[in-house]
Amino acid sequence: MRFIRTIFCLMIFFWLFSRPVQAIVNPLAVPNNRFGISLLELNDLPAAAALVNSQGGDWGYVTLVIPDTDRNVAKWQAVFNQLRRLHLIPLVRLVTHFDNGSWAKPAEADIGPWTEFLNSLNWVAINRYVILFNEPNHALEWGNDINPKEYVNIATKFTQSLKQASPDFFILPAGFDTAAPYSANTIPASEYWRQMYLADKHIFTLFDGWNSHSYPNPNFSGPVIASGFGTIASYKTELKWLARYQLPQNTPVFITETGWLNSLGDLSKRYSQAFTQVWVDPNLVAITPFVLNYLESPFAIFSWKIPGSENFYPHYQTVSSLPKPAGRPQINHDAKLAVTNLPDQLISNSDYRFFLEFINLGQSIWNRQDFSLKVTINLESVNYLVGYLDTVEPNQKTKIDFDLKTPAALDPLNFSFQLMFKNQPFGDVFSKTVKIVPPPQLSFITKPLIKLPAANDDVRLLIYNSENDLLEQMNLTLGGNESGPIALYNLVPGAAYRLVLLKDYYLPRQAWFILNPDSNQVKFKPLLPFDPDRSGNFTLKDFWLLLNPAQNFRFLLQFSDQFLNFSR
Repeated sequence: MRFIRTIFCLMIFFWLFSRPVQAIVNPLAVPNNRFGISLLELNDLPAAAALVNSQGGDWGYVTLVIPDTDRNVAKWQAVFNQLRRLHLIPLVRLVTHFDNGSWAKPAEADIGPWTEFLNSLNWVAINRYVILFNEPNHALEWGNDINPKEYVNIATKFTQSLKQASPDFFILPAGFDTAAPYSANTIPASEYWRQMYLADKHIFTLFDGWNSHSYPNPNFSGPVIASGFGTIASYKTELKWLARYQLPQNTPVFITETGWLNSLGDLSKRYSQAFTQVWVDPNLVAITPFVLNYLESPFAIFSWKIPGSENFYPHYQTVSSLPKPAGRPQINHDAKLAVTNLPDQLISNSDYRFFLEFINLGQSIWNRQDFSLKVTINLESVNYLVGYLDTVEPNQKTKIDFDLKTPAALDPLNFSFQLMFKNQPFGDVFSKTVKIVPPPQLSFITKPLIKLPAANDDVRLLIYNSENDLLEQMNLTLGGNESGPIALYNLVPGAAYRLVLLKDYYLPRQAWFILNPDSNQVKFKPLLPFDPDRSGNFTLKDFWLLLNPAQNFRFLLQFSDQFLNFSR
């Protein structure tokens, strides 16, 4: 008996955990803008955004179609990037290709390529909405065949593959034609569902939401206020019908196709009434009427855009003018610190500017209104200023400046850097301990080749970093040929610096050194008195002055006396 109970428990365990993992975000649990539109032309994305995100709306929906002949990652990633900028959530319907008078059946061998393609894209939000094909109760949509058992098999294997690739895939079944009769090429949706259930009694628990084609029939011209199959409220009857087949209660509903013929003439009133009186159920996630713009047969009769014009029918403006909520889909924010020039040691009482370079690994577009960098330092006496984040799209990099004033105390500084979205942390925390050291000492040796009487012992010392930025400049007086110890601030121990020594009438000298945290001595080559015009370079003018005493008699006299003394 114990053995039987053990076997039974194991069977239950494997059955439960072999089921697909559900999408991780319930779209009904977050603020949602149910307004949407179906698209067949990708150039229409801006017009779609203007329609569904108007009048206070944000993050509306678009239903897109991707055929198996167009799995181009670069192309569709560019489309998704545009959707992200426009705040549009895609509902992606998979289709095959037209073959022998019908849409080809999806093949099991094609599941892997589909999964790889869809999983390669950086989606707009956490939920990756995927619709598994279209109206299979029409033979034309399923290889001239009506085969519910085949659809169950394909839908199951597609779902398992996608969920295994990422639990973020939100799977929707094909929409069904609920007005289809028994005919040579169609069967009623209710009969198709019954046969699906007979093939797999758990099939309707497989999906994360329900997909409805709630068209107003007959002839796409039915009234707004009507109930049952073949109406714009068909989804309500579909849910009641499918409850007997274990479709979970409170299943999120997506109406991915609906709409009237644009020839009826009163579509503004119909759509206004539909959106404000019918499509108001709390379990409705999105309504995407068919179709924004398609001016060729057979869908021109549904197009919201006027043929031969850049304008739309009046119902476009009517729906655009309706008040809409601001959706707030859950979006993954993620980042990685790529580069920073924050060193291991800094000098006390010094001013610095460092940077941190981050890569946007998430789905969001960073902006300075909502995103920031939080810096935590263990000493309150430390002063710092963090620069703004630029607008950064996914997979792009950004540098954030970080200005720091180190304290006089020599205690180490424990830094912590964390990116924030509206005061909520995301990405990895970058931590670093920096040692604070006293100012290093610098002395240098130099000797004029010829000392001019008019020249004094004053020199100017310039300090440049490896990027040729001028960091420090000092006016000094030499004692003989050697400077006294100079305390250095605002530099980084261990870094390389270029020293430039300037003296009137002499050409500049430079030397490179690596800053030791204790003491440093630098030796310059002898100074050459070949710069009478004090330009810092030996030019034709300098050459002319040296050869023409009348031009600079005093300088040449001084130079000649020194040269004679040097020769003796």
